[in-house]
Amino acid sequence: MKTAVNELSILVADDSITQRMHAQAICSELGLQDVHGATDGRDALKVLLAHKVDVALIDLEMPIMDGIELLRSIAQEKCVKSVIILSAKDPILIASVGTMAEADGLHVLGTFQKPLQRDLLETSLLRFVRDLKNNQTDEPPPPSEVTVIDFCNALDAGDITLAYQPKLTVQGLILRGVEALARWKHPQKGNISPGVFIPLAERHGLIDTLTRELLQKAFKQKQAWQQMGLRFHIAFNLSPLSLADAGLSDWLADLAQEYSIPPDEITLEVTENALLGELACAIRTLARLRLKGFNIAIDDYGTGFANAQQLSRVPATELKIDRSLIHQVATRPQQGTILASTVDLAKNLKLITVAEGVETLEDYRILVDLGVDQVQGFYFSKPLYPDDLLEWIKSGLSKIRRQVHGK
Repeated sequence: MKTAVNELSILVADDSITQRMHAQAICSELGLQDVHGATDGRDALKVLLAHKVDVALIDLEMPIMDGIELLRSIAQEKCVKSVIILSAKDPILIASVGTMAEADGLHVLGTFQKPLQRDLLETSLLRFVRDLKNNQTDEPPPPSEVTVIDFCNALDAGDITLAYQPKLTVQGLILRGVEALARWKHPQKGNISPGVFIPLAERHGLIDTLTRELLQKAFKQKQAWQQMGLRFHIAFNLSPLSLADAGLSDWLADLAQEYSIPPDEITLEVTENALLGELACAIRTLARLRLKGFNIAIDDYGTGFANAQQLSRVPATELKIDRSLIHQVATRPQQGTILASTVDLAKNLKLITVAEGVETLEDYRILVDLGVDQVQGFYFSKPLYPDDLLEWIKSGLSKIRRQVHGK
């Protein structure tokens, strides 16, 4: 695995020899030795298919095959995963092409106006290396498909567990809570992504069983923390299908009483897309949960189609802004405008704002300026198992504060 910027292989695709040489010179200044050049899209494809390239820098205006056509071909051929998009055109146009590339499955490290700036390239490549490390350590792809039988066996054995990602206040970086995230390590097939086993549970009518088992584990863990003198909230994701469970609110209230946990220290998260189905049923369940004192968060806001009117109907207490609006916001002005309006909307609805997927100090500082209430993401901490979380509270949190405040 590559662990430093100077180990990366780069392609610069630009028909302008001046701009191409400028970008290649910056690469040399950063210590990169494996740097390729291409004068148009077809030339770039030949290079990408012949060499293992980590990051492609792509100009949008090129003859024969322009940058937009090249990006689509790259996505289809899967010949490079990460790209940086460059153009002398309007920043909004460049950002729009970036959105298109991400929708095609590419990892867009940046969308910049030409001429390319050294600090922007360096930051983008450092992010690529960091993401490479995170993906290698935390989210290896499942080596083979899992079946519903595998899932049922794991459920019976208690092998599906929870990791907890810290949620910090923007002001002061105080630990406000944690989000409980399902984890499954199969003895033969390795780590199975929640993106695989949760839809599997939904398809086979097992999501309520999984939800209740993991909620019991979360409440038991919170009780253990309380007995240590640690009081912070726990957030838990509910499947949209769980909102049809008429007995869920009463069951949760009984569970909170059993473990001596105040309901207002529990936040139940539902995605905004859950509001697009049986809205009356969803609101009925959420309203009963609110009446019993639980907090409700709208999760992944910005990825679906919920509007302000729909949000105003939901008895929510919190709005979690999806990482797609947070990621690289410091380098995407148009995205920053959308983020600012989202924060204003939440404030007008008197909702606590939580920014998900914060990965850089620069993005965090934008969130401070916008008045976001809470943050979570890999910049502060990955999801941690209970013992690791305790260690992070003891030493990792103070390290983050020093890093942010430069002390």
